[in-house]
Amino acid sequence: TVARHYWFEGYRWFISTDGNIVVAGRDAATNDRVVKKYLAERDRYVHADFHGAPSCVVKGETPSGEPLEISERTLDEARDFGGAFSRAWGQFGSVQAYWVMPEQVSKTAATGEFLSRGSFIIRGERNYRRCKVEAAVGMVEIDGRRKVMGGPVDAVKARCDRYVVVEPGEMDKNELANALASAFGAPVTEVQRALPPGDVRIAEASGVEIDKAKGRDAEARGSTQ
Repeated sequence: TVARHYWFEGYRWFISTDGNIVVAGRDAATNDRVVKKYLAERDRYVHADFHGAPSCVVKGETPSGEPLEISERTLDEARDFGGAFSRAWGQFGSVQAYWVMPEQVSKTAATGEFLSRGSFIIRGERNYRRCKVEAAVGMVEIDGRRKVMGGPVDAVKARCDRYVVVEPGEMDKNELANALASAFGAPVTEVQRALPPGDVRIAEASGVEIDKAKGRDAEARGSTQ
């Protein structure tokens, strides 16, 4: 059977501990699209205070579209996500990220101002959080289908039995992607899309045997299931 493709898989995404789907752009074009197409009244907008950070939309719904309130915990996880999956990876240990209401987000620049593609004007008060630059990747089940999910550590730990926690480091992320693809039994491209934007260090692993000592030669053998 052909694996179902969900609308959010065209973006960076994760499912929060409380069950909300959170999506983020991968580049200027998808940053633009994710906000224009998916930021609705009951949602929240998240962004890190860093040039090259993605636009994130916290949906007031589950992955299957059922309405779901947005909790403080989900907003914390979304800000962690927005900070880690930005150009801050490999440059800073932590970064400030904020959330705002949809009506505070505008594509209309003030007279004389230029707004580049994928950029937005934020008006009014921002709700800040300092986020550690770290992420996790694991296998999650959605409607009985297994998907590779990359996101904030707390959400991945809550939703995935098998995962790795990564920090900026010296290991080529493509080598880790190959090892995890083998361990998870998933396409390497799916793992690559879930990993943060830069080289990594494995901070923790659960249900996936990774040789941390080997660094660049890390090998994932995985647990038998």
